[in-house]
Amino acid sequence: MTNFSEAGRPIMWNIGHPWIMYLLFGLALLIFSIGAWKRIEYWRQGKADGERLSDFGRRAWLLAKELLGQKRVRQSSFPGFFHSLIFYAFGVLIVTTGVVAFDYDFGTNFFRGWLYVFLTVAADAAGLLILVGVGMAVWRRYVKKPKTLETKLGDTVALALIALLVVTGFLTEGLRIAVKGDEWMWLTPVGVAFSWLFAGVSASTGETIHVVLWWLHTVLAMGWIASIPYTKFVHLLALPTNVFFQRLSSRGELQRVDLEALMSADDFDEDAFSVGVERSSDLTWKQRLDADSCLNCGRCEEICPAAMAGQPFGPRQLIQGLKRGLAQAQAAMPVKSVGAETANPSPPFVGEIFDENFIWLCRTCTACMEVCPACIDHVDTLIEMRRNEVIMQGRIPADAARAMKMLESLGNPFGAQSARVDWVSELGVRVVGPGEPVDVLYWIGCCTTFDPTKQKIATDLAKLLAKAGIDFGVLGESEHCCGDPARLMGQEQLFQTMAKMQIEELNSRKFKVLLTNCPHCYNVLKNEYPQFGGVYNVAHHVEFLHEMLWSGELKPAWGEKRRIAYHDPCYLGRYQKIYEAPREALKAIPGAEVVEMKHSRERSLCCGGGGGHFWMDIKKGERINNLRVEEAHAEGADTIITSCAYCMQMMVDSVKLLNYDEDVQVMDLATLVLNTLEAKGEKKKN
Repeated sequence: MTNFSEAGRPIMWNIGHPWIMYLLFGLALLIFSIGAWKRIEYWRQGKADGERLSDFGRRAWLLAKELLGQKRVRQSSFPGFFHSLIFYAFGVLIVTTGVVAFDYDFGTNFFRGWLYVFLTVAADAAGLLILVGVGMAVWRRYVKKPKTLETKLGDTVALALIALLVVTGFLTEGLRIAVKGDEWMWLTPVGVAFSWLFAGVSASTGETIHVVLWWLHTVLAMGWIASIPYTKFVHLLALPTNVFFQRLSSRGELQRVDLEALMSADDFDEDAFSVGVERSSDLTWKQRLDADSCLNCGRCEEICPAAMAGQPFGPRQLIQGLKRGLAQAQAAMPVKSVGAETANPSPPFVGEIFDENFIWLCRTCTACMEVCPACIDHVDTLIEMRRNEVIMQGRIPADAARAMKMLESLGNPFGAQSARVDWVSELGVRVVGPGEPVDVLYWIGCCTTFDPTKQKIATDLAKLLAKAGIDFGVLGESEHCCGDPARLMGQEQLFQTMAKMQIEELNSRKFKVLLTNCPHCYNVLKNEYPQFGGVYNVAHHVEFLHEMLWSGELKPAWGEKRRIAYHDPCYLGRYQKIYEAPREALKAIPGAEVVEMKHSRERSLCCGGGGGHFWMDIKKGERINNLRVEEAHAEGADTIITSCAYCMQMMVDSVKLLNYDEDVQVMDLATLVLNTLEAKGEKKKN
């Protein structure tokens, strides 16, 4: 019977002069420390970003969960799988090496018995899994070659070094088994397989080769440690740091300063005034860290609607462009020249690193941020670049400029305020005046108000509110644009002006819930207005409908048989994490069969109108809304349900363009619910 309590093997067999190993380890740590310090100093050259320096306990918990669970990494199945193999297997090897080193350095006896059995089997398997993981990475990068993956020399060197580390370890183990023998060698089947390579080798020759391979393995390991801050392996430092300093506030809450307060301050310096990001010197330390954390893995571009549509934009290109700009800035650091300091200024991003259209192709859908394993804030940085282009440089696409001009002159980007007043009067709902109380204040939104095809959303929702017995009203003439179009297109000053004006109107009313049917309005009212003193209990109409349906306040009585594809609006799904409420509401509709499109929930595809593109028409690549409707059509859907007026318009346009008018119907969730409704106590009409 095998006595596992006696299991073990000699440590440092056949190895002399161990002090050399300690010298190499010390040198590796020194080189690593110098590089790590330089990296930290490089990040600290950026501007302040105080939002990141809070709630360290929560940040530590999020970091621990991500490191141990690798959740973000595993969102992409194939690369996530092989990365997890390498990551967890390396962890096993590090623990095993640590136990061995502890025994050797301190004379303990941990690497014996059952722990020896467990660690030996685990380390042997871990080495094999690393090689499998490296093989999968090589196949993907050099054979499959996905178009979103860019391969550089550093990628090849990194994979080669990992493989060499493991192979030299197995060769060393195989030689030990072949030359010295090991009664417990069956615990290391991979090591035994490598020992067959040395069958017939004499003891003296084997020992010599063993020493050479052992020191080669050691030098490679120490070289790897030393290289981390200087090579692709820097992500081992930067990525966990970036995860730790990830955004804790809502994704829809952009960082900003109160421009009015800033410019009216006594110490305001007009010459030093700047808004947004123009060049490398404008980046915060977190944005510099973002650039260093980017693995260039291309996952963001696999899900980016603009990239999928073949448009010349990609979130990876954005971050890699920032990295190039930072590198050029570093190269242009001041140098001594004839007693004076001279330097070439770092180039502006727009016009030098990116063309003038690049930053306007983004839909701000944050799909990139959803899948990025490094928690990079692509959209936040891009909005900062738009702010600089619009406010400081005075550059904005012509279509967007027209929308901003209308917003500034009319209070909305669609039409005269008198048209709003007339339509609200026709709607026949209560207009809540200053000082008046109401349970629910319904914020209709400009896109719904000014388009007859989308006014039905508000009309149907008002009927549902009335059927549910809700005490509600609207602002009427006092409602203007929430400012979201200006926010998205970088006109920060106009956004803040609109926000403050509307907050003043809202604060003069007394209400319990601020209800809206527009995800963009929802985001601004809930996440942006609090920065200017507007704190409200904001609800989207899908939340209201879900609650009313499942509480029995609204009772669907009948329904046509429909195969429904629900489109997740970006500003309701990824921004607010509202995925279940609309789907649960649809489950309550008689005859409704809900199907999921290829891209849904967290990975939903933008309708194409985000990021201000409802007003801009940059004719490059395919139409994103066509891609989305094709996904619904591929699932055999005869109905596309959405909960955003902008998305609804984009879907309707695409259905017409694709000649699916007779096959696919597009409608808002409120309309579907009203069409199937029997209110409490009301009998079904035959």
